[in-house]
This record gives sequence, structure tokens and C-alpha cells, in this order.
Amino acid sequence: MSAEQAVGQRDFETFFASAYGRVLAQVIMLCGSREDAEDVVQEAFLEAYRAWERIAEYDLPEAWVYRVSVQRVWKTQRRRRTGQGRVPDVPVPVRASPEQSAEAREVLRLLAALPPRQRVTMVLFCLHGWSQGEIAKTLRMTRGGVAANVSKARRTLKEALDMAADDTSRHDPFMSGPQPAGPGRADLSRTGLGRDPVVIALRHTEAWLRAAVEADPEALGRARAALARRRGESG
Repeated sequence: MSAEQAVGQRDFETFFASAYGRVLAQVIMLCGSREDAEDVVQEAFLEAYRAWERIAEYDLPEAWVYRVSVQRVWKTQRRRRTGQGRVPDVPVPVRASPEQSAEAREVLRLLAALPPRQRVTMVLFCLHGWSQGEIAKTLRMTRGGVAANVSKARRTLKEALDMAADDTSRHDPFMSGPQPAGPGRADLSRTGLGRDPVVIALRHTEAWLRAAVEADPEALGRARAALARRRGESG
């Protein structure tokens, strides 16, 4: 291995360690399953590793990994008609109150039970601020199909969680102030979704989930070992 290759590998390892927990939490929201999400995320990071010389120059390489993850989730789940209704297996964050954990787990259970088309389109639209056109193009759906699935999923969550239309009072200890636009995430305040109760519930749940993943001291080590195996198998 040349010195330049060694530096590139170290840069990738730093990126992987920094981004893995965030991307995994985001993909669990898409999959409804930690096991499925881990497989998807490992494959996405493997693709990033293979193309790291190019991806490292991007402003947001994490956004590239997330988009590849979205495509892989859709490839494996688009033909499923029903969800599974099983809460992903994650530890409880230390800073979470019992009420916060109960609400996050209920949102995760409801997401997992949704048909994949509803879950994926709603998470992309309501949580990450993707436009209907962008979702339709990425998932090869019609814009009408995207809108219909998002509407059904939002209605299910609002009814199940008994949300009032103006319920914006809940505080999330994992987010100190408004979330900045991040990888794959638009500024929802500009889309009119920023005060939507479903958006708030999804954002709180993703933040809780990210803290839960990061609270697992062995998760990163397992992921790093699994990625190394995949790299070895692929040559």
C-alpha cells in the first residue's frame, strides 16, 4: 500500500467512525428494522470506500452514503405490501426520560408497521425534506403516488398518536434548538412542514434513535469488523 493510499484509508476510517451512527439511525427510520438497516448501511459504506478518492472531495460525503442507502432500501423493500410492526432493538439513551423513550418506541413501532411505500416516502418527505418530484425520480414512482403514500402514512401516525394539529410544545433533549439542514435534509421551516406534529415526532424519534445507537459501545466495532469482512470478500 502506498503512502497516499494509507492516508486515504485513514481518512475513510475517520469518516466512517464519525458518520456511521447518524446514517444508521436515519436508515432504521426508512427500514423499520435494525438488522435490515445495518446490512444496507454496510453496503453503502462499502461503495463509498471503493469510490472514496472521488467521494472524499464532496462537500457532504455523508449525503452520498445516505442516498445510496435509500436506493438500496427501496430495492429490497419496494415489493413488500405490509410492514412488520417490530420495534428495532436499540438501547435506551441515558438522557432519555421514560416518557420520551416510550414515545420514540411507539413511533418506531408505527413506522415499522407501515407498508414500505408509505414509510419510505413519508420519511423522505416529512423528515428529510425531499420534494415529491425528487422522491418520485429516485424511487421511480409518480408524484401522485408519492403524495398519496405520504398522506396515508401521516394520517396513520396522527391518528395513532392522537396528535392535535398545533401540537408543537414537546421539547426534545437531544436537539438544542432548530436542527440545521444536514445530509439529505432540507430546511423544513421553508417548506411549511417545520411545525407539523408528524415532522416533530419523526425528528424527535430520529434524535432519540441516534443517541440510542451511539449509546451502544460495541456497535461501531461490530460495524467496522463487518465492513472489513465485506471488503475482504469483494477483493
